[in-house]
Amino acid sequence: MAPNLVPGSFQIVSLIEGNPPTSVNLTKPAGQSVYLKGPVTNWKVKKESDNTWHLTLGGYPYTGVVKDKVTATINDDKNVKWIATYREFQDGYTIQPADKPSSGWTVHSDSEDGSPQVEIKTIIEFKSLPPKYLTSQLFRFVPVLE
Repeated sequence: MAPNLVPGSFQIVSLIEGNPPTSVNLTKPAGQSVYLKGPVTNWKVKKESDNTWHLTLGGYPYTGVVKDKVTATINDDKNVKWIATYREFQDGYTIQPADKPSSGWTVHSDSEDGSPQVEIKTIIEFKSLPPKYLTSQLFRFVPVLE
């Protein structure tokens, strides 16, 4: 049975080896790409509707997509509603934009600075019973005490 995702504070960790947290830098430009193992890792998760969520990271009030990269931003026009779907067999979530559910968060390690970034790519579902997903496309919401 799927755990119920509830509003609150979380680290969103990748299920790739070592379970690194998704993050941004301490500096705060208007927006920055989300990547793994950075210093700012606390997310706020708020329910938008029955199946969509509003995600914020650090001091950024919005999370969106810019040039296929998940981005924390101060610009409300970049805000995306997210769908978090629990994948019981692998005990993780796929996180997809509500307006493009065939795509989702994907850890991409070929970034220019060598830091794995979170990008939006087509969700790969392996035809098996139950279906399996790429580890680079699975995440876990780990509660953070405030």
